[in-house]
Amino acid sequence: MKKIILLTLCVVVLSCKNNSNETITPNSNKTSNNNEKNTSPNTTLEFLVNVKNLEKDVATNPIEAFKKSATTEAKEVIYITSENLKTSLNLAKKHDYAVITVEDHTIIKLNLQDCKPSNAWDACMPKAEGYIKKGDLIYQNDYSNNIIGLPDNQERILYLF
Repeated sequence: MKKIILLTLCVVVLSCKNNSNETITPNSNKTSNNNEKNTSPNTTLEFLVNVKNLEKDVATNPIEAFKKSATTEAKEVIYITSENLKTSLNLAKKHDYAVITVEDHTIIKLNLQDCKPSNAWDACMPKAEGYIKKGDLIYQNDYSNNIIGLPDNQERILYLF
């Protein structure tokens, strides 16, 4: 456990370098382009390869661990709202992987080839698989609107890889 904490601390310290990428503040509609890639295996890569790998993560909250690692590794990070979701999903189609997190309790990997219209989100919501953390991780495989819930003030982030 100490090794994971030290590794996470090192990643945080190294990611605090001053660069030209735009800083993201919670609940904004800003995006960030990350040009640096980390090629070492980690929570992010393992989740992208196989969603079920999240169950093997030894972190107290593997969703939070994914978010920390994905913030530096994703090509783009977008705080989504009902107003920008449709545009964000269209942008996601240009990337290999798209993942949405809700706060620190929900994570889903999107399948952008299959979608279903959602009136609440005013977008065609893609099929997704991932987890909701309610004490234990509970596997989900449904359309993303049914997993991430209705638009509200919760922090929803779209990571594009």
